[in-house]
Amino acid sequence: MAYQQYMQKERHRPPTKGFKCREDIEKEDHLTSVIFKCNLPHQQQHVVEFNCREPSCGALEGEEEGAVLSEDDYAVDPNFFDEGYSMAGSTGFKVWTGSRLLIEALTWPQETDCDRLKEIQECVRNEDGTRIIELGAGVGVVGTYLSAVGSHVLLTDLTTLVENAIDTNLERNERILSNMSIDDDNDKSCPSWLVNGQRIGKGWASATPLDWTKPISEQLTDKQASIDFIIASDVVFLASMMKSLFDTVEALFQTSKGNKSSFVLSFQKRDAQDGTDSIAFTTVDGVLAAVRDRGWTIECLAWRTVAVKKEDETGSVKDDTSEVFVFEIKDASS
Repeated sequence: MAYQQYMQKERHRPPTKGFKCREDIEKEDHLTSVIFKCNLPHQQQHVVEFNCREPSCGALEGEEEGAVLSEDDYAVDPNFFDEGYSMAGSTGFKVWTGSRLLIEALTWPQETDCDRLKEIQECVRNEDGTRIIELGAGVGVVGTYLSAVGSHVLLTDLTTLVENAIDTNLERNERILSNMSIDDDNDKSCPSWLVNGQRIGKGWASATPLDWTKPISEQLTDKQASIDFIIASDVVFLASMMKSLFDTVEALFQTSKGNKSSFVLSFQKRDAQDGTDSIAFTTVDGVLAAVRDRGWTIECLAWRTVAVKKEDETGSVKDDTSEVFVFEIKDASS
Protein backbone atom coordinates (compact mmCIF):
# COMPACT_ATOMS: atom_id res chain seq x y z
CA MET A 1 0.00 0.00 0.00
CA ALA A 2 2.39 2.66 -1.25
CA TYR A 3 -0.33 5.30 -1.12
CA GLN A 4 -0.18 5.43 2.68
CA GLN A 5 3.10 7.34 2.50
CA TYR A 6 1.10 10.21 0.96
CA MET A 7 -1.27 10.41 3.93
CA GLN A 8 0.94 12.79 5.92
CA LYS A 9 -0.78 14.16 8.97
CA GLU A 10 0.10 17.73 8.00
CA ARG A 11 -1.59 17.32 4.59
CA HIS A 12 -4.89 16.14 6.08
CA ARG A 13 -7.52 18.78 5.28
CA PRO A 14 -10.61 19.04 7.49
CA PRO A 15 -13.92 20.26 6.02
CA THR A 16 -13.83 23.96 5.19
CA LYS A 17 -15.79 26.21 7.49
CA GLY A 18 -18.20 28.33 5.45
CA PHE A 19 -18.30 26.15 2.34
CA LYS A 20 -21.76 24.69 1.90
CA CYS A 21 -23.37 22.47 -0.73
CA ARG A 22 -26.92 21.27 -1.18
CA GLU A 23 -29.26 19.79 -3.75
CA ASP A 24 -32.73 20.77 -4.95
CA ILE A 25 -35.11 19.05 -7.34
CA GLU A 26 -36.26 20.81 -10.49
CA LYS A 27 -39.08 19.53 -12.73
CA GLU A 28 -39.62 20.76 -16.27
CA ASP A 29 -41.62 19.16 -19.09
CA HIS A 30 -42.12 16.02 -16.99
CA LEU A 31 -38.36 15.63 -16.59
CA THR A 32 -36.75 15.66 -13.14
CA SER A 33 -33.31 17.14 -12.56
CA VAL A 34 -31.11 17.45 -9.50
CA ILE A 35 -29.66 20.94 -9.02
CA PHE A 36 -26.34 20.81 -7.17
CA LYS A 37 -25.45 24.14 -5.50
CA CYS A 38 -22.43 25.52 -3.65
CA ASN A 39 -21.45 28.99 -2.45
CA LEU A 40 -18.42 31.00 -3.53
CA PRO A 41 -15.58 32.10 -1.19
CA HIS A 42 -16.29 35.41 0.57
CA GLN A 43 -19.46 35.65 -1.54
CA GLN A 44 -22.04 33.89 0.60
CA GLN A 45 -24.86 35.49 -1.39
CA HIS A 46 -23.51 34.05 -4.65
CA VAL A 47 -24.10 30.39 -5.44
CA VAL A 48 -23.16 28.36 -8.50
CA GLU A 49 -25.66 25.76 -9.71
CA PHE A 50 -25.42 22.64 -11.84
CA ASN A 51 -28.17 20.65 -13.51
CA CYS A 52 -27.50 16.93 -12.97
CA ARG A 53 -29.40 13.78 -13.88
CA GLU A 54 -28.84 12.06 -10.53
CA PRO A 55 -28.05 12.99 -6.91
CA SER A 56 -24.38 13.45 -6.12
CA CYS A 57 -22.24 10.67 -4.67
CA GLY A 58 -20.14 11.65 -1.64
CA ALA A 59 -20.14 15.39 -2.42
CA LEU A 60 -22.41 16.36 0.49
CA GLU A 61 -21.20 16.35 4.08
CA GLY A 62 -22.80 16.41 7.52
CA GLU A 63 -26.32 17.81 7.54
CA GLU A 64 -26.23 19.21 4.01
CA GLU A 65 -29.51 18.61 2.22
CA GLY A 66 -29.46 16.10 -0.62
CA ALA A 67 -32.05 15.31 -3.26
CA VAL A 68 -34.01 12.06 -3.09
CA LEU A 69 -35.53 10.76 -6.31
CA SER A 70 -38.30 8.21 -6.66
CA GLU A 71 -38.15 5.41 -9.22
CA ASP A 72 -40.50 7.41 -11.43
CA ASP A 73 -38.03 10.33 -11.45
CA TYR A 74 -35.33 8.29 -13.20
CA ALA A 75 -35.62 8.46 -16.98
CA VAL A 76 -34.13 6.24 -19.66
CA ASP A 77 -30.73 7.65 -20.64
CA PRO A 78 -31.50 9.69 -23.79
CA ASN A 79 -27.85 9.57 -24.89
CA PHE A 80 -27.39 5.82 -24.60
CA PHE A 81 -26.86 5.38 -28.36
CA ASP A 82 -24.69 8.48 -28.90
CA GLU A 83 -21.41 7.84 -30.71
CA GLY A 84 -18.54 7.34 -28.28
CA TYR A 85 -20.86 7.23 -25.27
CA SER A 86 -20.20 4.61 -22.59
CA MET A 87 -20.88 3.68 -18.98
CA ALA A 88 -17.91 5.82 -18.01
CA GLY A 89 -19.44 8.75 -19.86
CA SER A 90 -22.80 8.30 -18.18
CA THR A 91 -21.19 8.82 -14.75
CA GLY A 92 -20.37 12.38 -15.80
CA PHE A 93 -23.95 13.53 -15.31
CA LYS A 94 -23.61 13.57 -11.50
CA VAL A 95 -21.20 15.15 -8.99
CA TRP A 96 -18.62 12.93 -7.27
CA THR A 97 -16.62 13.05 -4.05
CA GLY A 98 -13.35 14.33 -5.48
CA SER A 99 -14.95 17.47 -6.93
CA ARG A 100 -15.68 18.85 -3.47
CA LEU A 101 -12.18 18.41 -2.05
CA LEU A 102 -10.60 19.80 -5.23
CA ILE A 103 -12.76 22.93 -5.08
CA GLU A 104 -12.07 23.45 -1.39
CA ALA A 105 -8.32 22.87 -1.72
CA LEU A 106 -7.88 25.25 -4.66
CA THR A 107 -10.22 28.08 -3.62
CA TRP A 108 -10.76 28.01 0.17
CA PRO A 109 -7.35 28.54 1.86
CA GLN A 110 -6.64 27.11 5.30
CA GLU A 111 -3.75 28.07 7.57
CA THR A 112 -2.40 24.52 7.56
CA ASP A 113 -2.21 24.26 3.75
CA CYS A 114 1.27 23.40 2.43
CA ASP A 115 3.29 26.10 0.67
CA ARG A 116 2.78 24.61 -2.78
CA LEU A 117 -1.00 24.49 -2.36
CA LYS A 118 -0.96 28.14 -1.27
CA GLU A 119 0.96 29.01 -4.45
CA ILE A 120 -1.65 27.28 -6.59
CA GLN A 121 -4.47 29.05 -4.72
CA GLU A 122 -2.84 32.40 -5.57
CA CYS A 123 -2.58 31.37 -9.22
CA VAL A 124 -6.25 30.36 -9.38
CA ARG A 125 -7.28 33.82 -8.12
CA ASN A 126 -4.81 35.65 -10.38
CA GLU A 127 -6.56 38.73 -11.81
CA ASP A 128 -4.76 38.18 -15.13
CA GLY A 129 -6.54 34.83 -15.48
CA THR A 130 -4.60 31.62 -15.03
CA ARG A 131 -5.09 29.33 -18.05
CA ILE A 132 -6.64 26.00 -17.03
CA ILE A 133 -7.93 23.03 -18.97
CA GLU A 134 -10.23 20.55 -17.23
CA LEU A 135 -10.32 16.95 -18.44
CA GLY A 136 -13.48 14.91 -17.91
CA ALA A 137 -15.41 17.93 -16.63
CA GLY A 138 -18.74 16.08 -16.32
CA VAL A 139 -21.45 18.65 -15.51
CA GLY A 140 -18.74 21.30 -15.11
CA VAL A 141 -18.62 21.86 -11.35
CA VAL A 142 -14.87 22.32 -10.81
CA GLY A 143 -14.04 24.27 -13.96
CA THR A 144 -17.02 26.61 -13.58
CA TYR A 145 -16.17 27.22 -9.93
CA LEU A 146 -12.55 28.08 -10.76
CA SER A 147 -13.64 30.51 -13.45
CA ALA A 148 -16.06 32.16 -10.98
CA VAL A 149 -13.13 33.02 -8.69
CA GLY A 150 -10.98 34.42 -11.52
CA SER A 151 -9.42 31.73 -13.70
CA HIS A 152 -9.81 31.26 -17.44
CA VAL A 153 -10.97 27.68 -17.96
CA LEU A 154 -11.53 25.40 -20.93
CA LEU A 155 -13.82 22.57 -19.82
CA THR A 156 -13.58 19.38 -21.87
CA ASP A 157 -15.34 16.03 -21.99
CA LEU A 158 -17.13 13.75 -24.45
CA THR A 159 -19.36 15.51 -26.97
CA THR A 160 -22.48 14.20 -25.20
CA LEU A 161 -21.45 15.78 -21.88
CA VAL A 162 -20.45 19.08 -23.50
CA GLU A 163 -23.69 19.45 -25.44
CA ASN A 164 -26.09 18.10 -22.80
CA ALA A 165 -24.54 19.28 -19.53
CA ILE A 166 -21.56 21.64 -19.61
CA ASP A 167 -22.86 24.15 -22.16
CA THR A 168 -26.21 24.55 -20.39
CA ASN A 169 -24.57 24.82 -16.97
CA LEU A 170 -22.17 27.51 -18.18
CA GLU A 171 -25.14 29.47 -19.53
CA ARG A 172 -26.96 28.96 -16.24
CA ASN A 173 -24.08 30.31 -14.16
CA GLU A 174 -23.32 33.17 -16.51
CA ARG A 175 -26.87 34.31 -15.86
CA ILE A 176 -26.81 33.62 -12.11
CA LEU A 177 -23.54 35.52 -11.55
CA SER A 178 -24.29 38.40 -13.93
CA ASN A 179 -24.80 40.77 -10.99
CA MET A 180 -21.61 39.74 -9.19
CA SER A 181 -19.33 42.71 -8.49
CA ILE A 182 -16.08 42.59 -10.46
CA ASP A 183 -12.98 44.75 -10.04
CA ASP A 184 -12.54 47.21 -12.89
CA ASP A 185 -9.01 45.90 -13.50
CA ASN A 186 -10.42 42.43 -14.00
CA ASP A 187 -13.27 43.48 -16.27
CA LYS A 188 -11.62 42.49 -19.55
CA SER A 189 -12.90 41.00 -22.77
CA CYS A 190 -12.99 37.27 -23.27
CA PRO A 191 -9.54 35.74 -23.90
CA SER A 192 -9.21 34.83 -27.57
CA TRP A 193 -8.15 31.25 -26.83
CA LEU A 194 -11.52 30.57 -25.17
CA VAL A 195 -13.66 30.41 -28.29
CA ASN A 196 -17.17 31.70 -27.54
CA GLY A 197 -16.21 32.05 -23.89
CA GLN A 198 -18.71 33.14 -21.28
CA ARG A 199 -18.22 35.46 -18.32
CA ILE A 200 -18.56 33.38 -15.16
CA GLY A 201 -18.18 35.61 -12.11
CA LYS A 202 -14.63 36.99 -12.08
CA GLY A 203 -13.30 34.78 -14.86
CA TRP A 204 -14.12 33.21 -18.20
CA ALA A 205 -14.97 29.72 -19.37
CA SER A 206 -15.87 27.78 -22.48
CA ALA A 207 -16.30 24.13 -23.38
CA THR A 208 -15.18 21.86 -26.17
CA PRO A 209 -15.24 18.08 -26.79
CA LEU A 210 -11.99 16.22 -26.15
CA ASP A 211 -11.52 12.50 -26.80
CA TRP A 212 -8.51 11.16 -24.89
CA THR A 213 -7.99 8.41 -27.47
CA LYS A 214 -7.29 10.90 -30.27
CA PRO A 215 -4.38 13.34 -30.75
CA ILE A 216 -5.00 16.72 -29.12
CA SER A 217 -3.57 18.42 -32.22
CA GLU A 218 -6.72 17.30 -34.06
CA GLN A 219 -9.03 18.69 -31.36
CA LEU A 220 -7.47 21.77 -29.76
CA THR A 221 -5.86 24.90 -31.18
CA ASP A 222 -2.23 25.64 -30.29
CA LYS A 223 -3.36 28.30 -27.82
CA GLN A 224 -5.89 25.99 -26.19
CA ALA A 225 -3.19 23.36 -25.69
CA SER A 226 -0.75 25.79 -24.01
CA ILE A 227 -1.94 26.15 -20.44
CA ASP A 228 -0.81 26.66 -16.83
CA PHE A 229 -2.72 23.86 -15.12
CA ILE A 230 -4.45 20.66 -16.15
CA ILE A 231 -7.13 19.60 -13.68
CA ALA A 232 -9.33 16.53 -13.35
CA SER A 233 -11.58 15.08 -10.69
CA ASP A 234 -12.64 11.45 -10.25
CA VAL A 235 -12.07 10.65 -13.91
CA VAL A 236 -10.26 7.30 -13.84
CA PHE A 237 -12.26 4.90 -11.69
CA LEU A 238 -11.85 2.30 -14.46
CA ALA A 239 -8.29 1.07 -14.98
CA SER A 240 -8.84 1.01 -18.75
CA MET A 241 -9.17 4.81 -18.77
CA MET A 242 -5.86 5.67 -17.15
CA LYS A 243 -3.54 5.18 -20.13
CA SER A 244 -5.60 7.39 -22.44
CA LEU A 245 -5.90 10.05 -19.72
CA PHE A 246 -2.16 10.09 -19.07
CA ASP A 247 -1.43 10.09 -22.83
CA THR A 248 -3.53 13.28 -23.07
CA VAL A 249 -1.80 14.82 -20.05
CA GLU A 250 1.60 13.97 -21.52
CA ALA A 251 0.65 15.67 -24.79
CA LEU A 252 -0.47 18.78 -22.89
CA PHE A 253 2.78 18.80 -20.92
CA GLN A 254 4.63 18.91 -24.24
CA THR A 255 2.54 21.72 -25.74
CA SER A 256 2.78 23.72 -22.49
CA LYS A 257 6.50 23.27 -21.77
CA GLY A 258 7.15 27.00 -21.63
CA ASN A 259 4.51 27.38 -18.92
CA LYS A 260 5.89 24.62 -16.66
CA SER A 261 2.36 23.34 -16.30
CA SER A 262 1.27 20.69 -13.82
CA PHE A 263 -1.62 18.25 -13.48
CA VAL A 264 -3.81 18.56 -10.38
CA LEU A 265 -5.87 15.41 -9.91
CA SER A 266 -8.40 14.52 -7.23
CA PHE A 267 -8.94 10.82 -6.73
CA GLN A 268 -11.04 8.78 -4.31
CA LYS A 269 -9.69 5.43 -3.18
CA ARG A 270 -12.18 2.89 -4.49
CA ASP A 271 -10.24 -0.33 -4.11
CA ALA A 272 -12.71 -3.12 -4.84
CA GLN A 273 -13.08 -6.42 -3.01
CA ASP A 274 -9.82 -7.62 -4.57
CA GLY A 275 -8.10 -4.61 -2.98
CA THR A 276 -5.06 -2.90 -4.45
CA ASP A 277 -4.67 -5.76 -6.96
CA SER A 278 -7.93 -4.88 -8.72
CA ILE A 279 -7.75 -5.37 -12.49
CA ALA A 280 -10.95 -3.55 -13.46
CA PHE A 281 -10.82 -0.56 -11.11
CA THR A 282 -8.11 2.04 -10.73
CA THR A 283 -6.42 1.97 -7.33
CA VAL A 284 -4.34 4.67 -5.68
CA ASP A 285 -1.27 2.46 -5.98
CA GLY A 286 -2.12 2.01 -9.66
CA VAL A 287 -2.10 5.78 -10.18
CA LEU A 288 1.23 6.10 -8.36
CA ALA A 289 2.77 3.32 -10.46
CA ALA A 290 1.52 4.85 -13.72
CA VAL A 291 3.03 8.22 -12.75
CA ARG A 292 6.40 6.62 -11.95
CA ASP A 293 6.37 4.66 -15.22
CA ARG A 294 6.25 7.95 -17.16
CA GLY A 295 9.08 9.49 -15.16
CA TRP A 296 6.81 12.10 -13.60
CA THR A 297 6.78 13.34 -10.02
CA ILE A 298 3.77 13.32 -7.71
CA GLU A 299 2.99 15.18 -4.49
CA CYS A 300 -0.06 14.95 -2.25
CA LEU A 301 -1.38 18.48 -1.68
CA ALA A 302 -4.31 17.44 0.52
CA TRP A 303 -6.33 14.41 1.57
CA ARG A 304 -9.44 13.69 3.62
CA THR A 305 -11.39 10.74 4.97
CA VAL A 306 -15.00 10.66 3.76
CA ALA A 307 -18.06 8.56 4.57
CA VAL A 308 -19.05 6.13 1.80
CA LYS A 309 -21.34 3.20 1.11
CA LYS A 310 -19.61 -0.07 0.24
CA GLU A 311 -20.92 -3.41 -0.94
CA ASP A 312 -19.47 -6.46 0.83
CA GLU A 313 -18.98 -9.95 -0.59
CA THR A 314 -22.59 -10.86 0.25
CA GLY A 315 -23.99 -7.91 -1.71
CA SER A 316 -25.03 -5.98 1.38
CA VAL A 317 -24.40 -2.22 1.35
CA LYS A 318 -22.83 -0.88 4.53
CA ASP A 319 -21.50 2.41 5.86
CA ASP A 320 -17.72 2.72 5.54
CA THR A 321 -14.97 5.29 5.05
CA SER A 322 -12.50 6.01 2.28
CA GLU A 323 -9.80 8.54 1.46
CA VAL A 324 -9.86 11.27 -1.17
CA PHE A 325 -6.58 12.77 -2.41
CA VAL A 326 -5.56 15.88 -4.31
CA PHE A 327 -2.30 15.14 -6.13
CA GLU A 328 -0.07 17.43 -8.15
CA ILE A 329 1.72 15.61 -10.97
CA LYS A 330 4.62 17.15 -12.90
CA ASP A 331 6.77 16.22 -15.86
CA ALA A 332 10.21 15.96 -14.28
CA SER A 333 11.85 17.03 -17.55
CA SER A 334 10.03 20.40 -17.74
